[in-house]
Amino acid sequence: MNPLARPPLAAALGLAIALAPGLTAAGPRLGIEQPVADFGSVEQGTPVTHVFHLKNTGDTPLRISNVKSSCGCTAAVVSESDVQPGGEARVLATLDTSRVAGRTTKVLSVYSDDPQVPVAALTLTGEVLADLVLSPNPTYLGRLRRGETVSREVVIRPGRPGGTTVVRAVGGELSGLQTRLELRPDGSQRLLLALDPGVPLGRFSRELRLETTSTRQPVIVLPVFGSIEGDVVVLPSQVSFGVARAGASPERRLLIRNRGLHPLTVRRVAVPDSFAYSLRTLEDGLEYQLSLKLRDDVRPGTVSGEVEIFTDHPTEQRVVVPLHAVVGRRG
Repeated sequence: MNPLARPPLAAALGLAIALAPGLTAAGPRLGIEQPVADFGSVEQGTPVTHVFHLKNTGDTPLRISNVKSSCGCTAAVVSESDVQPGGEARVLATLDTSRVAGRTTKVLSVYSDDPQVPVAALTLTGEVLADLVLSPNPTYLGRLRRGETVSREVVIRPGRPGGTTVVRAVGGELSGLQTRLELRPDGSQRLLLALDPGVPLGRFSRELRLETTSTRQPVIVLPVFGSIEGDVVVLPSQVSFGVARAGASPERRLLIRNRGLHPLTVRRVAVPDSFAYSLRTLEDGLEYQLSLKLRDDVRPGTVSGEVEIFTDHPTEQRVVVPLHAVVGRRG
């Protein structure tokens, strides 16, 4: 047969069916009319709300199991979580702009049982007007080795054309943190942050209070955070199972690595009752693999807790890893 000839009728019909508009797909399908919402320009402190409309374009019921949002933004399903074919669900997003300045974008993650797109993104974006804009805000210092010194720069600029507002003093939670404020020739400022090498292991979190010359923003709070690591490193630093069904849990693996000069032994592991684990030696004294799984009899709902790893290291006997899962109903 000539390869350039017209395809068989069955194939042509199959293509026509695949491209025909208005047909619903088999199974539950999540459709989003407007995945990106722009709220325009608002003054700092003005609450922002938006309702996203989600549709089930499939031919069986769709279940929305969870909605997660970015820092500073909250989201909730304000309709039934079980959506019939052709039906609609609504997600209400609320943004607290009291600690936001300049152009901002927040992303919401919608978890459902759509087999093709189990996690869909909703975006809320716009401009928050303020007298001062800090960048980066919040400020992340990174994952640092114990004893390592680090410095970061925060640029401070007027948030309005022709603005003259400046930061005049820095206070707040300064333990373990050194600060220096400098004025630039262009009218902007920079805040230099330096972390003391003696900060203990674990997560580092501080809130700085920046006193300004603004009557509308006399104080700006700047979060500064990071983590200090020692010889015992666990990757990833936190574990999420996402949305899992009871009886069909995925497995998550953690690597426990020894970056010190002496061999390390993992003596014991403790996990919440909803989880099971197994520990395997990859390289004796240097690297171990911890496998985690939800138990088959776990009840639906949100499950959170910590993995505790106990070692024979002289100063790092206990390492903690946060654990999170959303358990759906059995399929």
